[in-house]
Amino acid sequence: MRRKRLNVVALAAVLLLAGLGGVWWKNATDTTSSDPTVAHVRAKTHTLPSPGAAPSEPLAPRGSRAWVPGTLHRHALTLGLTMSFTGQPASQGGAPPGMRITLKGEWDEGLVSAEGAEVIVRFQLRPTAFTLDVEGQGALSPETRQAMEAALSQPFFVTRDARGAVTLTHFEQGVDELAMGLLRSVVATSQFVREGAPTPTWRTEEQDTSGQYSAEYQRQGERRFDKRKREYTAVATPQGLQPLGTSPRMSVSGGATFELGEDGGLQSLQSREQLTVESGQGMPTVTNAMELTLRLLERREEPTLVGAFAARSGRLRAAALASFQGQAADPLAHHRQVLGKRRLEDILADLLSLPSDEKARDDARTRALEQLRALLLLRPEEAARIPALLRTQGLSPLAASSMLGALSAASTPESLRALVQATGDTALTSDVRMDAVSALGMADNPIREGVDTLRQLSRTDDPKLRGTATLALGNAALQMSDTAGRDAEALVQELKNDYRAARDAEQRALLLRSLGNTRSPGALDTLTEALRSDASRVREAALVALRNIPGPEADRLLVERLVNDTASEVRRAAVFACGFRPLEPLLLPVLGQALREDPSDGVRSDILQLLGQHRHATPGALALLRWASQHEKNPDLRRMANTYVETPTTPQP
Repeated sequence: MRRKRLNVVALAAVLLLAGLGGVWWKNATDTTSSDPTVAHVRAKTHTLPSPGAAPSEPLAPRGSRAWVPGTLHRHALTLGLTMSFTGQPASQGGAPPGMRITLKGEWDEGLVSAEGAEVIVRFQLRPTAFTLDVEGQGALSPETRQAMEAALSQPFFVTRDARGAVTLTHFEQGVDELAMGLLRSVVATSQFVREGAPTPTWRTEEQDTSGQYSAEYQRQGERRFDKRKREYTAVATPQGLQPLGTSPRMSVSGGATFELGEDGGLQSLQSREQLTVESGQGMPTVTNAMELTLRLLERREEPTLVGAFAARSGRLRAAALASFQGQAADPLAHHRQVLGKRRLEDILADLLSLPSDEKARDDARTRALEQLRALLLLRPEEAARIPALLRTQGLSPLAASSMLGALSAASTPESLRALVQATGDTALTSDVRMDAVSALGMADNPIREGVDTLRQLSRTDDPKLRGTATLALGNAALQMSDTAGRDAEALVQELKNDYRAARDAEQRALLLRSLGNTRSPGALDTLTEALRSDASRVREAALVALRNIPGPEADRLLVERLVNDTASEVRRAAVFACGFRPLEPLLLPVLGQALREDPSDGVRSDILQLLGQHRHATPGALALLRWASQHEKNPDLRRMANTYVETPTTPQP
């Protein structure tokens, strides 16, 4: 019962984060006579403006920014949020209890793509501390707090325009509503919007969860700006934005100070704001006071950001600014916006005339892939035309890869059948067919025909197709685990049986890597068995496969082999796998031991590179690098360690 009461109040918190607590209270009291915080009241949340992404060049004129896909900014975050309800007569049930939320962690902002006026950014919070205290009820249970921290850790995406204003947010289906509200609040508060190059002062019209407001910016230094919300002009309702009348009455105070880096990215943010909503006689006044600080820890290149949205968008729910979560959102609205009036012929023409410049070519390919994916989702029947185009149009391997990637990203039955057809088309080059096989394995929603095709190709005489198809079977099992758990388990078992039946070390190693792609805990027993093999190639493949297997037993196996295996290539595989797992508390001490004692320069070099990648987030990694910069016996490796120690982990002013 206590947890249910907390959930009810959490629902009220979500509504308050939308700035409409008083309106919600009125709706609630209209539907129940005794408990105004009924659990069946639908939560109202909507998207929020976000901060500017991280360009790699100074602020540009005309308000445009040099958005560079693959750029990641990592910030330290501290959030305090207090919510209170006052003024509800006891005869009407009394006001809900107040609530206090505190949150600390790291806030990643990564630029995924920038096409024309549309910029897509991926955000992820990595919480280190979270508390939620409800007046009269106390704190969350440890289990509930852990669940909330897991929900807050889910990455999400934001579509913004070149000014920095958000147009859409994209969350996974089923994300906890309170977590979603908190994440949107951070995005909203850190919004920095400008029209043209910064001037001493300027005004903007912006939107947040509560509605539309006017904001004023004042320049306080070369890259320091104050922002104040002046007044709300429209309120978000189930019917969309409505002009703000006499009720509810919304007042806001406080503001934010932004410090921008030389690249135009957010260096720091200090925000303190209070929003009060008065909804009329007989209803409580709702107050939301929030303090937020962001401080840049690191700016770096993160190549995995590029294409991240296309890979996940089929599982995301898009919501427009100032719209309620309870509203039915058009799941294809974003794809219509991406596609515009373009046809398959138009996209094909772009792929046939890719620029020679590498960056321009990559941008054109990404744009074509996203547009083609949108087309395939909006008009699935168009997928049937693609295999013939691959065969007859003389597409370059890069252009063909974009078409195959779009089929995989769309993952409609029609698109997957087109991939199946391409994998068996002997008129296509071996490289294109292997691309098709890989794309089939990466599809979000595998179909039986596709899995059967991969199984057949994993037994073909062509070694390249056989290897690619075997690895793709592991990927397919991973993709099926969310929607077809029994089929995924059966495929994992099939790969395990194939491993035991394999006649040589090369085939066993291939099947172990495929098992690693499944990320299934059920693969652990086979990987453990493989580590006892006399063949170093088999042990090496087993350790690489362990990189994605959850649980402390996988860490224990990595530690044991890193210290005791006689083959340096196997120990190097252990270091490689450690790079995919949390280094603390178990792995880092053993990496330090190997750094001091391993006789192989290659092993120690790999450890130094791994520690260098983690030095910004793991203090113990930096300590080991300092030791190596003084005591490593190989002078080249000593210089490598010293370079990591002396290279700053945050941009210099």
